[in-house]
Amino acid sequence: MTETEFYALIDAARPSATPDAPSADPDALREVLSQLPDDEVAAFATEFRRQLLRLNRWSLWDAGYAASGGLGDDAFHYFRSWLIGKGAGVVDVALTDPEMLVPYLDTEELENELLEYVAEEVLDDRGIDEDDDADVVFTDGEPAGERFDEETSEERHPKLAAWWAEVSSGSSLDA
Repeated sequence: MTETEFYALIDAARPSATPDAPSADPDALREVLSQLPDDEVAAFATEFRRQLLRLNRWSLWDAGYAASGGLGDDAFHYFRSWLIGKGAGVVDVALTDPEMLVPYLDTEELENELLEYVAEEVLDDRGIDEDDDADVVFTDGEPAGERFDEETSEERHPKLAAWWAEVSSGSSLDA
């Protein structure tokens, strides 16, 4: 499955394919994937893992940390699932200049944990035990790049930190 095909399926599980629309809904993605043959669902699962690895970067963790007021290991993983659920355009922004994510932050909780498991669940429902392909190595190990300093995250990402400060204080983002 190509990246373009993968993100077309993600977009089909969103209320709109525009980057400012919410992250893909796991139930909607289940409906989309349920219409595909087993090999395409398995290919989707493999591509999802590949996208998670592609986003496993310290610079992105740093940005997510600023936008969330803190981000642990699991939360960073779920943040990457949320980004994938926002579509290819938002993923590209995140990889290019994560400070520019502010217009796409649509919720206080920047996570979409359940999205990651949908393809495996569809295959499980069909009685297929989708073991990881021997060719695909999926380890969510050390992020790429240089580790960030949590104490200075807000300085590197002032727009994301300001967004979080507004959201967490209950202020209106439209004001």
